[in-house]
Amino acid sequence: LSHIREVDAIIHLVRCFESDKITHVNSKINPVEDLETIKTEIILSDIDVIQKKLDKGKKKLLDEKEVKLLEDKLKQLNEGNEITTNDKKERKFLSGLGLLSIKPKIIVCNVDEDGLAKGNTFTESVKKKYSNEIVVTICADIEDQIMGLDNNERETFMKEIGLNKTGLNQLIKEGYDLLDLETFFTSGPEESRAWTVKRNTLAPKAASVIHTDFEKNF
Repeated sequence: LSHIREVDAIIHLVRCFESDKITHVNSKINPVEDLETIKTEIILSDIDVIQKKLDKGKKKLLDEKEVKLLEDKLKQLNEGNEITTNDKKERKFLSGLGLLSIKPKIIVCNVDEDGLAKGNTFTESVKKKYSNEIVVTICADIEDQIMGLDNNERETFMKEIGLNKTGLNQLIKEGYDLLDLETFFTSGPEESRAWTVKRNTLAPKAASVIHTDFEKNF
């Protein structure tokens, strides 16, 4: 799990379709069980991180408030719950430790073509269990077909299957909303480019994303 400690959010992609051609590690399709397995691994990883921080040697580097916070969160994790906090300072401190359960997440249900059109019991069980999470339904097989077409063919194909927006575009939008991001554009004779900033960023600060001199001389 070490390679995702630095990310801003986590996307959980789970299989929500039956197929004799594609095996599953547990020989059965149960996306809720798969997600609970991932959750358990993340919680165990966070317990390990916090316990190391609270070891005698490293504990001396923490102030009393930080020790109390880590002890409270360790208790939360040991009860099988992911870390939650509404305090910005707490979140910044905990995120700086590389904890995973505190990161915002999106659950992506990968379905087959029928599941995309009609829904299925797998996606419904995920939505019911994780009603407080963002759940996006996509069909990776259809997405692959769409990306292989040119713009005109893509539009025609999407109309034929009744798809208003690609799953990838839907996922990007949800990701931007989750991380409170937005895009602004710059255009010139040679190119147009998109730049990503936090929502409600003032223009001078947004300009620094292009170059720091732009903010200084705005």
